[in-house]
Amino acid sequence: MSEIRSIAPTGIDLIIENLANVNLDADLAILATFGRIVVVGSRGRLEVDPRMILQKDAVVCGMALWNATAAEVSAIHEALRVDLAGGVLKPVVGRRFSLADAKMAHEAIFEPGALGKIVLVP
Repeated sequence: MSEIRSIAPTGIDLIIENLANVNLDADLAILATFGRIVVVGSRGRLEVDPRMILQKDAVVCGMALWNATAAEVSAIHEALRVDLAGGVLKPVVGRRFSLADAKMAHEAIFEPGALGKIVLVP
């Protein structure tokens, strides 16, 4: 499921896409003019009509955390810490599982309609 940063009057200006092979076409349909899609996950190939990107002057790019330098990872962690502590970021917890039920938690990730983060608790 995509995470949405904000909604502009003409559409969504930034989409962080976790499952591009399923959602990218729909993302392009709801994207605002000059909007951006950052693909952070995909489980397969897809076919995209480039006219949808052109019509909106959109930017579609990919990002993988493993390409970040140690200094960038440190800066990311600090920014997350500050924004979580300040209430700017409010993660949505969909379900909680005990550590003993980790197998069930892993299976829940793949269920249709999963919403929010799945958290393992000791």
